[in-house]
Amino acid sequence: MTEFKNSKDTADRFEQARQEKLNAIKQMGIDPYGERYEGAEPAAETKARYKDGEEGQKAKCAGRIVLLRDIGKLIFITLRDSSGTIQVGLSKSLLESKWSFVKLLELGDIIGASGGLGKTKTGEITIWADEVVLLSKSLMQPPEKWHGLADIDLRYRQRYVDLWANPEVMELFRKRSAIIRTVREYLTGSGFVEVETPMMQTIAGGAAAKPFITHHNSLDMDLFLRIAPELFLKRLLVGGMEKVFEINRNFRNEGLSTRHNPEFTMLELYQAYADYDIMMDLTEEMICLLVEKYCKESKMAFGEKNIDFARPWRRAK
Repeated sequence: MTEFKNSKDTADRFEQARQEKLNAIKQMGIDPYGERYEGAEPAAETKARYKDGEEGQKAKCAGRIVLLRDIGKLIFITLRDSSGTIQVGLSKSLLESKWSFVKLLELGDIIGASGGLGKTKTGEITIWADEVVLLSKSLMQPPEKWHGLADIDLRYRQRYVDLWANPEVMELFRKRSAIIRTVREYLTGSGFVEVETPMMQTIAGGAAAKPFITHHNSLDMDLFLRIAPELFLKRLLVGGMEKVFEINRNFRNEGLSTRHNPEFTMLELYQAYADYDIMMDLTEEMICLLVEKYCKESKMAFGEKNIDFARPWRRAK
């Protein structure tokens, strides 16, 4: 209990110090939130187009401060955006009129910076800023000095913090989005029609699971958040849609852990005049397509097991 109290007191002191800096920035007449910032280039593109030894190169980037080294009249900042990171050099000689503001910048702040593009003595591509704009002031202390958010429970509860504290998580989100897009392309290219079926249902069917119950005021009746879209997809088959699929949200009022979420995404598809062999072929082809496109090789470890996705798969009937 004492350890928790000390931790909370420390967090409160950090937040109070950041609030004081926010007030100081406001007193300077600077809007700490919501400023428009146009023309910013992704950090990765800026670094890629840099030409060693060429004079007069300019750059303009925006992102979150993830590293800050203050050495008096010179401050080195690492900015992170969705493409990666880039170093920004803040020199008092270039920012004399704004130096009191610059000294108030902290980890977590989102800024825009523009200026000449060059390299430091250590070979780091750097924007030597002659303009710095505060886009959003951070009032919360970043987790673990940006070495990464380690607490698994907190990572799942605060995904937004996990995303900017652990860059590899951002890549997983991007890959997930790409995988879903490829699934859609594959199925629609195979003649399937994507549909949306009701989230609220009068019967909790399609799976054996405990539903969430809600009440419809206008109809004065209880409804269930769907545990599966099966019943409505099969009604579409009856109606004459011979190939249908849905990538949907389902809700099951059951256990909660890092491996089980009561709200989750499911792909469900149905094809008329087909049997399980046809569905096996389709599943194998689609999964192998995804493995080929998004994995380095067909063999990979999952926990203690090694899985080989090479075709043909073993069929269990």
